[in-house]
Amino acid sequence: MKRKTIVLFAVLAACIFLPGLIYLGLAIYYQDSFYYGTWINGIYCTGKTVEEVQKELTEGFSYKGLTVYGKEGEDFLSVEELELTFDFQPALQIYLKEQNPFDWFYQLVTGHREQVLLPIISFQEKKLEQWMYTTEFYAENKALSEDDLSITLTNEGYCLKEDKAEVLDLAKAKEKIRLALMGAIAELSLQEEDCYFYRKDTEEMVKIRELYGRIEEFQSRSFTYSIKDKMRVVTSGELALFLKRDEETKEFLQDKEGKFILDNEAIENFVVKLAEEFDTWHNFTFTAHDGREIHLTRGNYGLQIFRKKEIDFLKEALQEENEEEILRIPEYSRDITYNDQHGIGKTYIEIDMSEQKLYYWEEGNLRLETDVVTGCVKKGMATPQMVCYVYNKKRDAVLRGEDYRSPVDYWIPVYGGIGIHDASWRSKFGGEIYIRDGSHGCINTPLEKVAELYEMIEVGIPVVIYN
Repeated sequence: MKRKTIVLFAVLAACIFLPGLIYLGLAIYYQDSFYYGTWINGIYCTGKTVEEVQKELTEGFSYKGLTVYGKEGEDFLSVEELELTFDFQPALQIYLKEQNPFDWFYQLVTGHREQVLLPIISFQEKKLEQWMYTTEFYAENKALSEDDLSITLTNEGYCLKEDKAEVLDLAKAKEKIRLALMGAIAELSLQEEDCYFYRKDTEEMVKIRELYGRIEEFQSRSFTYSIKDKMRVVTSGELALFLKRDEETKEFLQDKEGKFILDNEAIENFVVKLAEEFDTWHNFTFTAHDGREIHLTRGNYGLQIFRKKEIDFLKEALQEENEEEILRIPEYSRDITYNDQHGIGKTYIEIDMSEQKLYYWEEGNLRLETDVVTGCVKKGMATPQMVCYVYNKKRDAVLRGEDYRSPVDYWIPVYGGIGIHDASWRSKFGGEIYIRDGSHGCINTPLEKVAELYEMIEVGIPVVIYN
């Protein structure tokens, strides 16, 4: 009985202590080797020591060097040039220390364990510095010219022309390359790593920027002309020309107080240009009903900018340092327009003497058309070509001249003694009557037509008469 008890006790002891001894033995074993399921950089490392894994990783590691891209070209830095070496052992030892040998069973159950380790890379720093002086980007840096800053006149006004090259920060570039090598990186862009910078402005450049700031403030002010129903913006290019410059040095002239001196000739030229653009007094281009462009240089209708007063205004206004918007209504030496509009607008009377026709347009729509008889060409009393306007309306008037006295039902004067009226003494209108038997200069119109016209129009409506 005793013998059986001893045997049973021995078996139980073996069942309890043997697995523990095995577990402890493997824990001791994994103190110096990687446990089950460990993969490093694609290499199976289970049960291998640091030295064994170091050898395999070194044999399998491939790093030929670094390609460095500058602004224009590229350069390659080989491991041979740097006498570059790499060592996985420090990283492997750290990784092994992080491994708890008593967790080997848990690792056995959980399975695969993948890890990527980088080697400690070392190289000759002097070799790297020597290599940098042979590169394309170093040559580019050395060939850079001095920075240039100038103020240039364009159609949009003065602009700041900068000729500043990006300079390579060699110290920063070296550090970025060193870090790339340490990380076994194959390519590096110096631009993407912000290794380029612009040189600081010289004292002269600072002065040029300050001057340009004042010029920009002058030429960018908001200046608009309101000419009847038209708006005319004075552009930056036009404002820029008002600043006077020395003919030889091209420097901007300033007075004792530091204010810009204005170019009076440029201001006068601008006003002349403005007047040529908007003056319609004895300078009128009109599109006839048949599409013809008619230019007329006579009449009593239109605008004429008072040039001298406008020049004086500009000289004074431009000297003021005022950032507020300038909205200028110019003074006129002639201002006879209908409905405060520039030009004739869409409501007017059109008389085509070559066709002997009168047309009345209201807001662009033809309201009346009729044959007429204009001044007699043969007798030297042809109706003048001109732009004029209805300056009066009268019923039952008597027209008088040196050799005639003619009562009319409707009298619409448009220019001096010339007007539109009925002519009861005529039985026919239109055609070529005006050549030999025309009026004394007025526009003879059938009674029923002039009556219609009289009721439709108002004083002030423009009248265009042409051949």
